[in-house]
Amino acid sequence: EIHAEVQLKSYGKFLEEYTSQLKRIEDALDDSVGDVWDFSLDPIALKLLPYEQSSLLELIKTENKVLNKVITVYAALCCEIKKLKYEAETKFYNGLLFYGEG
Repeated sequence: EIHAEVQLKSYGKFLEEYTSQLKRIEDALDDSVGDVWDFSLDPIALKLLPYEQSSLLELIKTENKVLNKVITVYAALCCEIKKLKYEAETKFYNGLLFYGEG
């Protein structure tokens, strides 16, 4: 029990430090990002996304074969969930939202 409490306190301290670090990064980025683009002045914006040429299986390579399989399954499930979420949003949300409306 004592060891668990020490670990819990250590984890709590880590989370507090990590949260404050992320907040500082967010604040630093927030100031610089707001100056770049203003919707009222620039109604057109470019959306630049990185293009990844390697496949999912190429990204998951470790020495541990069992870990490779587990990570591959979770990654495939995440991709499938993302596709299903998009399909639900585009096909079913409007119907469910207005169901029963006269």
